[in-house]
Amino acid sequence: MQRILFGNHSTQMPAIARHIDHHRYEASFAPFDAVDLSRFDLVVPLRIEQIAPARGGLAVLPTDELVALCDDKLALNLWLIDHGFGDTVPALLGTRPTDYPYIRKTRRGDFGLGCAMIRGPGEDDGSDHPDVFRQRAVAGADEYVLHLLRIGGTIRFQVAYRYDMGQPLGVRGAVDRPASITPADPGPALDTCTAILAALDYEGTCCFNYKWEGGGCASSNSIRASAVRWWVS
Repeated sequence: MQRILFGNHSTQMPAIARHIDHHRYEASFAPFDAVDLSRFDLVVPLRIEQIAPARGGLAVLPTDELVALCDDKLALNLWLIDHGFGDTVPALLGTRPTDYPYIRKTRRGDFGLGCAMIRGPGEDDGSDHPDVFRQRAVAGADEYVLHLLRIGGTIRFQVAYRYDMGQPLGVRGAVDRPASITPADPGPALDTCTAILAALDYEGTCCFNYKWEGGGCASSNSIRASAVRWWVS
């Protein structure tokens, strides 16, 4: 039986404990700096800040440079545009857009933190702080998430889900929660996401969050380089 150490994560831990094959794997959860990582056959971070300490054990991880890129929503959007994936990126806007709706975002933050849906005049403070940017909103109640594991240039695992947000302009996270979550077929998004990871030379786990718009997939925000998570939310 292989021993796997996962990082702490309030929502992922119960799901892992419930669905992991207990005949093949012994799962543990702990802060990585509090245990001897050499005791485990595999170390799996579940949040971005857990990636660096996971390097002390046996793990499949993206480089520090890729973690920094994917953790910066604006930098990642610009990278996608510069590397031929601009059709997946909703338009980046100036400091004071006049076309609504749009999203005001901080460059870093997950689970909707730092994101605000701006539906009309007077809802945005007009900040020109370098950590703040704006982007066209992608309407639609259905959001999708595609989890991928890439090792040695090959996708070794993939699973996708559809989140019914119950409203066309929700920001999934601490404030707006999905009405339902169901398994989904990623369809053409799988090829797009796989091509992005290949262009990045990304190894490890990641998560693409996206919506479908006009027959194509558009990231509402970014890719998250985390241990289980495209979408800059």
